[in-house]
Amino acid sequence: MEKKKIFISYRQSDTQSEASRLKENLEDIFGSENVFFDIETLEPGLNFAKAIEKTIQQSAVVLVLIGETWAEVKDDQGNLRLFKEDDWVRKEVSMALSMENTRVIPVLVKDAKKLSHDQLPDNIKSLADYQWAELTIPRWRNDVEKLVKSLEKIIPPLNINPEKKIIIPPPIKPKSWWAKNYLWVLGIFVVLIIIGSWPPENNPIEPEVGPGSETPEVTDLPEEEINWPQSENPNGNEIYDNLQLEENYDQPTLEVFNYSGKWWLWENDIRSGYFLISQNGNYFQFDYYYFDQKVGNGTGEYDGTYIYTTEFDLFADDQVYAFSFGSYDQGKSWDGQTFVNGLPTLARLIKD
Repeated sequence: MEKKKIFISYRQSDTQSEASRLKENLEDIFGSENVFFDIETLEPGLNFAKAIEKTIQQSAVVLVLIGETWAEVKDDQGNLRLFKEDDWVRKEVSMALSMENTRVIPVLVKDAKKLSHDQLPDNIKSLADYQWAELTIPRWRNDVEKLVKSLEKIIPPLNINPEKKIIIPPPIKPKSWWAKNYLWVLGIFVVLIIIGSWPPENNPIEPEVGPGSETPEVTDLPEEEINWPQSENPNGNEIYDNLQLEENYDQPTLEVFNYSGKWWLWENDIRSGYFLISQNGNYFQFDYYYFDQKVGNGTGEYDGTYIYTTEFDLFADDQVYAFSFGSYDQGKSWDGQTFVNGLPTLARLIKD
C-alpha cells in the first residue's frame, strides 16, 4: 500500500491553533485528502481509536507538534497525562514510531524546547533522538517552507498549474527632495553662472561699428534707459521667485484607494497571517498578526502605484522585513512581494 498521507499529532490544550493553521498550509500543497487532522477529518460514527490507527498506517509522515506544555499537561489528579497509558497523544506517537516506512518528525512550536529522554515515557523515549523541526510565530512562513521541502522528498505535491500572477516589482525608494527638484536647482545654477560671467558695469560691451555708422555715446542715453545687467545676486532669490512653478509640484494629487482594514497575507500560496492597516491619505500604519497574536508593526506610504513599507519591525527577530504591493482592481486586492533581508517572495493581500 502506497503511503502518501500526512498525520498531524498535537495536544489540543497546547498547539491546537498552530496545528489548524499548519493543516491549511499543507493542504494547499499536498491536497486536503492527504492531510489528517483528527477534529476535522474524522467522519461522524467512526471508532476513534481504529480510525487513528488506520490513518497512521497509511501515513508516510507523522508530524508531532510539541508546544511549551506538551509534556507538562496534567489530569484532574495532578498526574502527567503523557505518562498515562490512555493518553491519546502518547498512543499516536507510539503507533507512529512502530510503523515501518513512516517518517516521524517532532516539530517544536513557538518557544518549546527539545525534550530529553527523562521527560518521555519508555515506549516513546526514542522520540528524543529524532531530528527536530521548528515552527516559530515570527518566522512561520520560512519555517513552513523548510518543512514543506522536507516533506516533498517523501510525498509528491499536487500537480497544479497555478493561475498566472502578475509580479509587481518593488517601488523605487521614495525620492529625496534633491531627486525631485534637481532640474529646477540646476536651471537656477546655470542662470547664476551666466549672470556671474556677464561683463561688469565698468566694462560695457562696445557695440559693433560698421562702415558709415556712428558710434553712439553711452553717456548720451538717459540714465533711466540704461539696462545694466545685475552684477550681484548671491542667492538667486529673485530669479527663483519669478519662476512659474506648478503649485505643490513635489506633492502631486494621487488617486488614493481605500486600503484600510484587515488584509490576509498569502506568500507562495501559503496564508501567512494578516495586516491591520490604518490609512491616512498617502500614508499608513499597520500591525502584523499570526494566529491573532501581534508579532510586528510598521509604517508605509502610497505613491500612486504601490503601497510599500518605510519601516517594518518584526518583534523578536533581527532580520530586515519589507513589502510592496500594487492593485489592478481599484484596491480590492493587491499583488506584489514581501522581502526578508532583501530576498523577494511572491505575495498577495486579500481583504478579510
